[in-house]
Amino acid sequence: MFNLLNDRLIRLKKDDNVVVSASLAEVYASLMNDKVVSFPALRPHQRHAWHAFLVQLGGIALHNAGIGEPPKDAETWLSILSSLTADYPGGEPWHLVVENITMPAFMQPPASSKEKFGDYKSIVVSPDAIDMLVTSKNHDLKANVAFLSHFDDWIFALISLQTSEGLFGFGNYGISRMNGGFGCRPAVSLTPSMRPGAHARRDMQALLKNRQRLLEEYGPFLSERGIDLLWIRGWDGTKSEMLSSSLDPFYIEICRRIRLMELSNGRLVAVKATSKAARIDSKGNKGITGDPWTPISQRDGKSLTLSPVGFRYRRTAEYLSSDWEKPVLFGPQNMEKTSMTLVARGIARGQGATAGYHERTIEFSPKVIATIGRPGGADQIGKISGERIEDTRRLHRILWHSISVINSDIVSARVSHQSRAHANIWVSRHDDIVDRDFFNDLQEELEADDIEQRRSVRNSWRRKIIGDARAILRQADGTLMCSAIQRYRGSARAEDVFEGRLRNKNGFPELYSDEERDEASGI
Repeated sequence: MFNLLNDRLIRLKKDDNVVVSASLAEVYASLMNDKVVSFPALRPHQRHAWHAFLVQLGGIALHNAGIGEPPKDAETWLSILSSLTADYPGGEPWHLVVENITMPAFMQPPASSKEKFGDYKSIVVSPDAIDMLVTSKNHDLKANVAFLSHFDDWIFALISLQTSEGLFGFGNYGISRMNGGFGCRPAVSLTPSMRPGAHARRDMQALLKNRQRLLEEYGPFLSERGIDLLWIRGWDGTKSEMLSSSLDPFYIEICRRIRLMELSNGRLVAVKATSKAARIDSKGNKGITGDPWTPISQRDGKSLTLSPVGFRYRRTAEYLSSDWEKPVLFGPQNMEKTSMTLVARGIARGQGATAGYHERTIEFSPKVIATIGRPGGADQIGKISGERIEDTRRLHRILWHSISVINSDIVSARVSHQSRAHANIWVSRHDDIVDRDFFNDLQEELEADDIEQRRSVRNSWRRKIIGDARAILRQADGTLMCSAIQRYRGSARAEDVFEGRLRNKNGFPELYSDEERDEASGI
């Protein structure tokens, strides 16, 4: 029941803001014709899971059919998707509900016998309860609230669970495409447009072009005639069923035993069973599985696991440097000579909780894209970004010192705990300002033609962030609760510290004249 290939179960919004329902084949056709603005039921943290599913499934279908260019009509998509499950003439692998548990259903693996239904003891009444950002007290994202759910709510939740989830308690193992059970499946790639269709089409084409590269770099874990749709294969959750090799380069995995059921009132519910082992034995891989969106650390040979800071400018600059091996979908393809947008997404996870969903987009100019694409380009980006980050750290030390002395003991110059905490807050606010424009400012230097121009661009940026820091210092001064005489003395002292440290040899002396530096030495 509820066949994704034929039934219109997925809502999408078109350019005229009209929301229509479409089958999966029609979704592909609409995307390839760039007619989709968004998917109304798709939650932010599900974006990459849905995008990756569409790209990998489309890549598998196109490769098996021998088609190099994604078609734009629903009929062709229906044909090539159906051919992936030719052994099931009834189309069961595309149905949301299949009562016979020994048959696959969409993203729901079959069991070896009907008696295995007794393993499915946990009942879930809403889709958000199988796909949940775990929070400490259910504040950030409420669970079990999507009772009036649509079919696509269940579709997106199933895909997110089966392709992105980590370890969560006994018998609930995570996916292979992450570094350990408490890792995550991040995504870093380029796109010519943030429209869903342009992004999916680009990644699908790039994936097909890089298929042989994945086979060469990640065999025998990946193989040419490997398993592609894991939800079709039987799985009772035993250790003997673990897969450790011979997976298709574009394989779509599952990590949980789950089945959807239809109640007498027409509502859907899910039942879940635990497993004695993970579906894919990838513990020794450290998340290195050929996932085309995941960066790999050059230092420890592990896939990226997001920290709670997500894609702040310092971490993102690090990921762009040569310290990280870029995923195949990050590198510019031969046909990409124009501006491109970096899309970075991921959920920071820990033991029994999450540290939020993180997403960042950065538009890169054609010249920067060319730098990224050529050998040594990452070294250049890493060098310039690293120098700018060190400039920011130096300025933050000066700003922190200046703010902390505003309300410190004038006689002993002792900085109180309260003053330290106050300084930390305001330095973080300045860091937010730097973060907002960091990569736009960085590109201006990358695009400079010669050393002299680069130096001029860098110094202009330094003056800009110093000006922002000076404004932050004034704001911090205005928030302190103290007497007028204390405020006057503290303000004067803070300004002396700030301006003096900027001009001395450990600050930014290159921005000031000899006379100004001499004045600083007397402060």
